[in-house]
This record gives sequence, structure tokens and C-alpha cells, in this order.
Amino acid sequence: MIGGRMVMEAPALDVELLALKKRLSDLEEQVRTLTAANLALVRSVEDLRHTYAGLPLEV
Repeated sequence: MIGGRMVMEAPALDVELLALKKRLSDLEEQVRTLTAANLALVRSVEDLRHTYAGLPLEV
């Protein structure tokens, strides 16, 4: 026992660590996907702003 708590067996820790690494990898992939989507959206909005910047507004 360490600090009043029993240390988990190494195989159980390995399984937990592997699960956490998988979850982290999945989250990183989601961040990359969302970042790419955000960049595409920003570029589209910028293109629209440039396209319509010189046109008069219709009322």
C-alpha cells in the first residue's frame, strides 16, 4: 500500500493507459477535423467578403 491506497496491478494500469491513449488520439483527430472545417469556413467567408465588397447593397 502506498499512502493508504493499494496500487493497481500493472496489467490493469496498462489497460487503463491504453484506453486513455486511444481516447486522446480520438480527441486529437476531432480537433484536427474541427480546425480544418473552421479554416475552410473562414476562407469561404473571406472569399464572400471580397466578392461582395465592391457591390452596392440592395434595399
